[in-house]
Amino acid sequence: MRLLLTSAGLVNAGSCAAVEALARRPLSSLTVAVVPTAANVIGGDKGWLIADLVNFQRAGFAQVDIVDVSALDREVWAARLHEAHVLAVTGGDTTHLLRWVRRSGLDRALGELLLERVYVGISAGSMVTGPHLRLSRSVQRVPEDTEGLGLVDFLVQPHLDSPHFPSASERAVREAAAHFAEDTFALADGRAVSVDDGAVRVVGEGRHVVVPGGAGRPVHDG
Repeated sequence: MRLLLTSAGLVNAGSCAAVEALARRPLSSLTVAVVPTAANVIGGDKGWLIADLVNFQRAGFAQVDIVDVSALDREVWAARLHEAHVLAVTGGDTTHLLRWVRRSGLDRALGELLLERVYVGISAGSMVTGPHLRLSRSVQRVPEDTEGLGLVDFLVQPHLDSPHFPSASERAVREAAAHFAEDTFALADGRAVSVDDGAVRVVGEGRHVVVPGGAGRPVHDG
């Protein structure tokens, strides 16, 4: 399984190069299907979501499709995702995203889809891939089923040091992560975690903090 779990998307050359490395092909030969479902319940200005989409376009993908699994029949979204080389899941509300990933049936389809495709997560899209969502602010506000998709066995905390996310300060992350058995990767907005068939490394630019969990694992920075 090949995943790039970003804090803020493809914001620099390192994250774009990481997608190419995972796909084993240049971006100009790849199509990406973007799932924006997590943003649907977030009010106010959507400049951050627009920026995510523009970054995919600027990265040089051959095609950028938008596939909202909460708005399309399964037959429609499944066909569109199967046509793509890269599946990108954007940020927003993690509980809303996970609810629709399950309600739509995407959770059951991901195993097959990711045999041949690269998963790119942005913020909430990265957080839902772990064992649970207990780092998520939306889960803390509205406690419900906190089980994640379990695509990886560690946790991602995006937006490290961002003034817009006080819960993502290093102190707050360390305090929260101390209660978890899993490793936690806290990522500044230029950083991402690349998972290439089990090999885990931090890529991109900016600061990151790894808070070891119960088991720990080797992590390569570069």
